Amino acid sequence: MQNADSAAQAVVLLEERGLTAIRLQSHILTASQPLDTHGLNERDYARHYHFFQQNQGWKAFFTAFTRQNWWLVLLALVMATWCLMRGDWLWAALVLVLLLVPLAWGAWKYRDALLFNQLLEAIAHGQWQRGLECINTLRRRMGDASALMELAVHEACIQARLGRPDDAQVILAEWKPLMDSFMPGMYSAHQARVALAQQRYDRVRDLHRQAMDASGGDAAMTLDYALMEARYGSAARAHCLLLEVATVELPEYGYAFVPWVEGIIALRQQRTVDAREKLQQAMSGMSGLAGNPALWMTLAMVSSDLGKALLGMGGEEQARGMVSAAWPVLSVHGDPDDLALFRDRFSLPA
Repeated sequence: MQNADSAAQAVVLLEERGLTAIRLQSHILTASQPLDTHGLNERDYARHYHFFQQNQGWKAFFTAFTRQNWWLVLLALVMATWCLMRGDWLWAALVLVLLLVPLAWGAWKYRDALLFNQLLEAIAHGQWQRGLECINTLRRRMGDASALMELAVHEACIQARLGRPDDAQVILAEWKPLMDSFMPGMYSAHQARVALAQQRYDRVRDLHRQAMDASGGDAAMTLDYALMEARYGSAARAHCLLLEVATVELPEYGYAFVPWVEGIIALRQQRTVDAREKLQQAMSGMSGLAGNPALWMTLAMVSSDLGKALLGMGGEEQARGMVSAAWPVLSVHGDPDDLALFRDRFSLPA
């Protein structure tokens, strides 16, 4: 395994090895943290990471287990069949039980991933108490500092949504030394998440700008800032920021964020046809991850923007269908002015 100090350097190192069509998998905030492969080699871990981004649940777990341990499953089935043909029912059962040991151990560990997904689902739907319960349970099970830090950020965001900004800042400040040790700008980026939960949009923009500057202009951090500038600040500045983003240095799931930002800029500039085209492109790019609750809030916000573009073109029924499908999440995390517009036009519940 080879380390790099930035996404840009990672791309250069990979290109020097003769690789093409490079697609990074992790946001710089994740990539800067220590990597725990859970006993897998780097290649297998990368394959599983990509697979579980797009697939969740027990079916995904059993599929991944079978792919990783196909030889063990095949050997156990052959031996069990041979024992049955000899009439040795006890040995056949013992062989299958031995197969169940690694399966059970993997399932025991995977339950934490499922619970983390339940946490993300609770946050997406505004079930704050359920989210805090998931955090408390996961905190008792996990010992990894990076995982505990991520739980703390989610807890801080929930406290902010519950109207407890001081508690949120205390929770986040406890992890500042670790965040600073991982990478410059990480603390500001997570502060921005808390500010967004409080709907302090000017503060969100400022913090993302600080995070981008501290990271040395990392592509993903620049794109995050461009998104917030497009939504809550200057569309012209957001456009200039996009010109600085090298797409190859983004995580693969971030590719769709570029047309999303372009669509918001077009929407702000009253170019509704261009806005619809770009936002549909963004939605299409994210559709492969629609089952991942980590992306539900993002998809809801894209649906909101696309709904406004469709309304601007007179496509009220299309807009209604788009917004209504996202409403369980959008109604919790959408921008207040947009929610008021949709409630008025589509008679949606509060």
